[in-house]
Amino acid sequence: MLFAGMIFASILVVALHLAGYDAVAAVRDQSLSEGPEAGLLSNLGILLMGFSAATAGFGAWKASSLPLAFLSVFCCLFTIDDAFLIHERLGFWEFLAFALYGLLAFIVLFLFWKTADFFPWPVLVAFGAFAVSVAIDVVWGDLVIFILPPSQTQYFLWRAGFILEDLPKFGGILVLASFAMGESLLNPAFEKER
Repeated sequence: MLFAGMIFASILVVALHLAGYDAVAAVRDQSLSEGPEAGLLSNLGILLMGFSAATAGFGAWKASSLPLAFLSVFCCLFTIDDAFLIHERLGFWEFLAFALYGLLAFIVLFLFWKTADFFPWPVLVAFGAFAVSVAIDVVWGDLVIFILPPSQTQYFLWRAGFILEDLPKFGGILVLASFAMGESLLNPAFEKER
């Protein structure tokens, strides 16, 4: 699913570029651009993460699952943050938002490990994709500006960072949406109620 999400996002970005649209505007928040493509991938990711929060929450309620409840909280906070660009507005304190996500990710993995019959590899893969996205978000732009003098190449690589940041993020979102749906609808706890 991770690679499927990244491939889908890549194809979308390339198709938009070839059609003459601003591919970077499509992956970034809609408020940052005025074109019709603005926020296309970002909004799809927000929708899928909201879906993940709702399905994980439903599964947590239906099966009394604490791991799914914390996964739902993680997805809900992620959705709100992405929709309202909260961590981007924190400036220097942005690391606190990332630390909160890291703590929630650890709690989710720990609770699944302790209470479930399996280790949630898809969740670990999704969190790993988010970690790669955060690393690119934090380092890429400054690194490009530090290494290269102002030029077209610097500008191109700086803008490419937005796409490189969002590809693993979208893949991780798709993995979490699939996992949350599978756990909420295919969980053996539901079979007992039928």
